[in-house]
Amino acid sequence: MKIDFKQEVLKRKDDILRDTIALLKINSELTTYDPKSKTPFGPGINEALEYMLNLGKKDGFNVLNADGFAGHIELGNEDDYIGMIGHLDVVPAGSGWTYPAYGAEIHDGKLYARGAEDDKGPTMAAYYAMKIVKELELPLSKRIKLILGTDEETGWRGVKHYFNNFPEQPIFGFIPDAEFPLTYAEKGILRLSIKDQVEPEGLLKFNAGLRDNMVPESATAVLENVSLIEDFSEFLDSNNYNGTAEVIDNQLHLMIEGKSAHGSTPDEGVNAAFLMVDFFNEVGLNNQFIDLINLYLLDDYDGVKIGADHEDEETGKVTINAGVFNYDNGTYEITLNPRYPNGVEPDDFINRFKLAFESLGATVELRSHQKRLYVNPKDTLVTTLLDIYKKHSGDVNAQPLTTGGGTFARAMKNSVAFGPHFPGKPSYIHQKNEYIEVEDLLIATAIYAEALYELAK
Repeated sequence: MKIDFKQEVLKRKDDILRDTIALLKINSELTTYDPKSKTPFGPGINEALEYMLNLGKKDGFNVLNADGFAGHIELGNEDDYIGMIGHLDVVPAGSGWTYPAYGAEIHDGKLYARGAEDDKGPTMAAYYAMKIVKELELPLSKRIKLILGTDEETGWRGVKHYFNNFPEQPIFGFIPDAEFPLTYAEKGILRLSIKDQVEPEGLLKFNAGLRDNMVPESATAVLENVSLIEDFSEFLDSNNYNGTAEVIDNQLHLMIEGKSAHGSTPDEGVNAAFLMVDFFNEVGLNNQFIDLINLYLLDDYDGVKIGADHEDEETGKVTINAGVFNYDNGTYEITLNPRYPNGVEPDDFINRFKLAFESLGATVELRSHQKRLYVNPKDTLVTTLLDIYKKHSGDVNAQPLTTGGGTFARAMKNSVAFGPHFPGKPSYIHQKNEYIEVEDLLIATAIYAEALYELAK
């Protein structure tokens, strides 16, 4: 059966954009976590979940709400199924957007919003792919299930709850939350907390970062020595940095701007916390908190200072994102997001961090650990999806990828990450002015629809 999936998508273009825009206008940042509540991750995430489930119900799918932790939209009743997982939560929008972060406006063919590419836009593309298969009444031998995640950007508690209650695994699965052609290997990801109490020695407050998987885009500090205000202004000017300095209640309040980036590629951002420490170093402000940053973290994204660096030819380098800094009168917590490739033994990797920071008296806490994902690149799932991508993109020489990013592919067996980002194009996920090109959203929908049909027929 020959089907023009691109044409089927174009027939539904207005509907796809209408529903995607409506979903993107929902602020689905994590606001709270209460496992006993009917809305465990707060009202915004719950609104996005209910929106998708109501859409599925209206369109005649079977839907399920897993206690507000997650949900699914399902086509068919066969024993075996093809699975997809999208996520409806987003990282904080931050500041400095050209267009409103939750305005979901289209300009020059780009749909701007937090979540446009990560991951509400692609989740809607996956939904419409399933809808196209349903409306065409294509003969299938397997169910199709779109699982809706709710806290992918934080603790994965939603999908853990879902699979604890509905443990069945797919024959094949894909996750619309990465890059094309497809990603068959993902690094292991840690979340580490470094805590201690030190003598302030002139540093009263220091804060930077919103999430550990984002490079801090700004940093603030409060100092005792107000005479450093001119030094800070000179520091900003000489380095062409943006920031502010003012004296409030006989204390010096400083702010400096960096550039956010995804925690898997910290070298692509400018860590504002490191810029502030550069200033401290220049003027001789020092305590054990600043010493720790200088010794083990400052400007080191590969783990060389900690002795945790490693590079694998297939899956790349160790990366470390110092994502969140909270310091108040000597009591501090730094949250790190290290990622490790093949060839790294996880326990040894974790121990290197403990040895380094505990040598300075700090406490190291492992808050989460997502182990590596690896699917054989010659597997049927990989070759099938790759062929479909080549057909729709014209990129006949495309090769499967590895990544430092972490997707829900590792939450479900027999799964890989598949789009939506096309190669050679800039990405603004976890940054201000995140967008997805309308044309790319439509092409991704066609790719997903054909992939579902080929895997489930």
